[in-house]
Amino acid sequence: QKLAPHNTNQSLSHCSIAACSISLHRDLTIMQPLLLKPDTSQFVWPRLNSTTVELDYGQPLELFCSHGFRNGSPVGKAKSAIVTCEGNDELGYAAGSYNISHFTCQRPVYHVAERTGGRCYGDSTLIRIGFELAPDRFVQLYEVCFNELQLHSHYVKYNLSPHNGHHQRAVKRPSFLQGSFYRDLKMNSIYTFVKQHATVQRILGTKARADAVLNSKRGLFLSRGHLAAKSDFIFGSHQRASFWLMNVAPQWQRFNALNWQRIETAVKEYITANDLWLTVYTGTYGVLELLDGNGDPQQIFLDYDAARDPPGRIPIPKLFYKVLIDEQTQSGIALIGVNNPHATPEEIAEQYVVCKDVSSAIDWIHWKRDSIPDGYSYACDVNEFNNVTGHLELVQPIGKLLL
Repeated sequence: QKLAPHNTNQSLSHCSIAACSISLHRDLTIMQPLLLKPDTSQFVWPRLNSTTVELDYGQPLELFCSHGFRNGSPVGKAKSAIVTCEGNDELGYAAGSYNISHFTCQRPVYHVAERTGGRCYGDSTLIRIGFELAPDRFVQLYEVCFNELQLHSHYVKYNLSPHNGHHQRAVKRPSFLQGSFYRDLKMNSIYTFVKQHATVQRILGTKARADAVLNSKRGLFLSRGHLAAKSDFIFGSHQRASFWLMNVAPQWQRFNALNWQRIETAVKEYITANDLWLTVYTGTYGVLELLDGNGDPQQIFLDYDAARDPPGRIPIPKLFYKVLIDEQTQSGIALIGVNNPHATPEEIAEQYVVCKDVSSAIDWIHWKRDSIPDGYSYACDVNEFNNVTGHLELVQPIGKLLL
């Protein structure tokens, strides 16, 4: 008789290892609900080093569908449901027990981008992107500092943690959204090769110069380079929210696919391996200049009208950067890539390396750092780099390098 309570505890503690598990890959479709800590603005994440969300026995979980749950779901017409783990992957709701598959959404969860009313660098507009659960309840994924005059983003700000070691794979890329942020422009056509070529020809003055700069067969064209990467978000519903055009900037395709992607991948691996919780600013700095038919440098934009003020909108950035800050230890690093496959080594040294390069101290990025076609890359002290850009409002100086 004395053993009975002991056995009960044992079975409960066994349950608590993973009384209920929800697999990123097996259980969550494009119609997945948001997984939240009930009545908070916090997501529930997969267990560290795993692709599974695990709930203890009796643990509540809030599920949210912006357009309501699918027909036949136990929730009825409500948009939100709080379920409780009953063990054996069964989720209790009302008087019944169900599997996570009973709680799929009618449509993919709707994400929004809205001006916060706040301002950031250069009197730019702060935009928050995330999910509006109720008029007074917003769950933010990232924020953007956006210049509404020249239609470009200085940076996006978000967090990365050891949970980001894994993300939901095979999530189909949705169409990009422009919302109310690009006025009269049809952004999908702006990024086409034909439109890029016509605009660059208008700026540089001759077809020959545009042909020399842009060549689709050789991969010399500008793509929509994500700032916060799709894979920087764990759930498919979050990844879809990375497809706002304020979260991209014109990036040479080869740089986008090579050194920049190497940096993105290495950052997540480094964070996971070292159990870090970081604030990340991914942004752009400067405007790319190329020589026109007369040999004079001209700033390059994706939208250009000489008769307008300002004539150029959607500038091609000179540099892309990723600033990582560990608030716990006040350490950080700025990782910087040159967005110009046409630059000479002399130009890079004189015009593109804007702070003391400390990349020799970094051994965790597998990049071809010196390759100009891949996107010449380097690293700097955060304070020194921020003194150049002025973009970030740091509460206090970042005391040491995050290496």
